[in-house]
Amino acid sequence: MVNSSTLLHPVRQRIAQTLLRQGQATTHQLHEHLPDIPIATLYRHVNHLVSHGLIEVAAQHQVRGTSESTYRLAPGLSNPSAEDLKALSNEQLLTAFTVFTSGLINDFGRYLGDEPRDLRADRVSFAQASFWASDEEMDELGEVLMTAIQRLLNNETSPTRRRRTLSTVLMPTAFSQDNPTDGSSTKVQA
Repeated sequence: MVNSSTLLHPVRQRIAQTLLRQGQATTHQLHEHLPDIPIATLYRHVNHLVSHGLIEVAAQHQVRGTSESTYRLAPGLSNPSAEDLKALSNEQLLTAFTVFTSGLINDFGRYLGDEPRDLRADRVSFAQASFWASDEEMDELGEVLMTAIQRLLNNETSPTRRRRTLSTVLMPTAFSQDNPTDGSSTKVQA
């Protein structure tokens, strides 16, 4: 049974992030990407993730008389389809969402790197907006966004273009008569 709390440990989260980025890796390859984690600790956390169904053995190879496993995230966790999501329990959905947000954190950390960045020049922003909308209005918003993004998805590389990622999370929020929200928003942009 996949359990979202399994990913709350920082070492296990870094393993999942690495597999999300690399696709597949052996424990030794994981250690190359995470050299600050002792190999014995890495083996222990990889086994924990396997036993909880978050990662799985993708392949096994014989190396110097012993079997070496190559690991990947469990199907449906790295980039789940609508059908994958429908089949998941609430706990499994929380795990898939944790993997998704871990990937965002990893991507942002790689963007920041070791050197100073100019978020304004790089057009970096992250935002949250709460608003009132009917299902029909949300369908319309989705169509407008997909139309705008579809043009960009067809772009080819060029010296003036930079690879960019747009990540979205859309969900209904709880509403209380005691504390109604009035379309508030939070945005971080340089």
